[in-house]
Amino acid sequence: MDDQTPEYIGKYRIVGIAGRGAMGVVYIGHDPLLDRKVAIKVASKADMGDEHAARQAFKMFLNEAQTAGALDHTHILKVFDAGEVDNSMYMVMEYVDGADTLKSFIEPGKLLPVDVLAGYFRQCADALDYAHGHGVVHRDIKPANLMLTRDGKVKIGDFGIARRVAADQTQVMGWFGSPMYMSPEQARDEEITGQSDLFSLGAVMYELLSGSPPFVARGISGLIHKVLHEEPKPLRDRRPEVPERLAAIVHRCLQKDRGRRYQTGAEIVRDLDAFLASGETEPEPPAEEKLELLKALAFFEGYSPAMIKEVLKVAQWRVFAPESVLIREGYQEAGFFIVIDGQLSMLRDDRPIGTVEGGECAGEIGYLTGGKRAVTVKALTKVRAFFIEAKLTEWASLPLQMRLQRSFQSVLINRLVRAYERLARHRA
Repeated sequence: MDDQTPEYIGKYRIVGIAGRGAMGVVYIGHDPLLDRKVAIKVASKADMGDEHAARQAFKMFLNEAQTAGALDHTHILKVFDAGEVDNSMYMVMEYVDGADTLKSFIEPGKLLPVDVLAGYFRQCADALDYAHGHGVVHRDIKPANLMLTRDGKVKIGDFGIARRVAADQTQVMGWFGSPMYMSPEQARDEEITGQSDLFSLGAVMYELLSGSPPFVARGISGLIHKVLHEEPKPLRDRRPEVPERLAAIVHRCLQKDRGRRYQTGAEIVRDLDAFLASGETEPEPPAEEKLELLKALAFFEGYSPAMIKEVLKVAQWRVFAPESVLIREGYQEAGFFIVIDGQLSMLRDDRPIGTVEGGECAGEIGYLTGGKRAVTVKALTKVRAFFIEAKLTEWASLPLQMRLQRSFQSVLINRLVRAYERLARHRA
């Protein structure tokens, strides 16, 4: 905080700064009545430009407070309060510690696993279905407005230009939205419905899965032409490992004809649930083959067949494309991976500190301690692995628990040896 940071905004004591945006500062505050942290977005009228710009900004601010404040859904960022103080407007929102936005995961080197993304898309579709059912169209769905919490929950924020059906004329009207994600009807400045948000969600899905937006052009006019008249490059041409079933869901979201597009978010949820239940990220091998894969791993050397069968009962089959992130530094994530084949990189503060090969495990320290992840683990090649999420004491017999503890110790010792060897070579 600095000298310009207020001590209080309304009844809320300011304890920190969460960030700065185009319309002002977001502070971390303390709600004395409910004894909880809150986020407080503040917009100073003096910083909004001329009188017309200030009036428009005020409408957007008021619109967000009224619109989001009327919604109560797990995957929509909650708004608790709003007001005016010292020639500034403020909005009190749910505080999410350590949250990021999905914009951080659209670069080719940071793409998330397909099944993880499908789960995030489902959360968004469910939240939009709820909002649309309550007469709210967001109108600006994009990665930067989708917040990701440390425990893997997406929360839709920034309802500044949302349209409330049957609301009075104080709401923000007109041609709005981020051009790369807007629907054809938005681009034509036509009356829009919730289906416009579903088109935008499809554009977000496409970009997060492939690392590239569906429509790209040098200027705004060229971009609008593509949104209106051209089809995006097939998603699987950009990322072949995206299953056909998931690509078809994205394709249907991006239909220019609203009659061929999904009608509701609930329809997207239904199809994503079916996809997630199918395990189609790669055909899952039969139980006999998975048993043989586990037996062949160095990690399970010396284990009895009965012990390996115990592991197989709780092990989930996972396949990751190159550059996929399996574990994120600083996040409170459960579970560890037993790598069948492929190579993983371990990074601390985005700097490589080691690798994980087939036959080894990843994430075992966080799994055992339940603490925040100390490193990021990213696939360097295609990786096949088993994922175990349940707590060790909940599924493993006592002999197996003891055997796994020894295996984890062996892994840690081997990594320390390799680290010392790298350090010695570096000093030489």
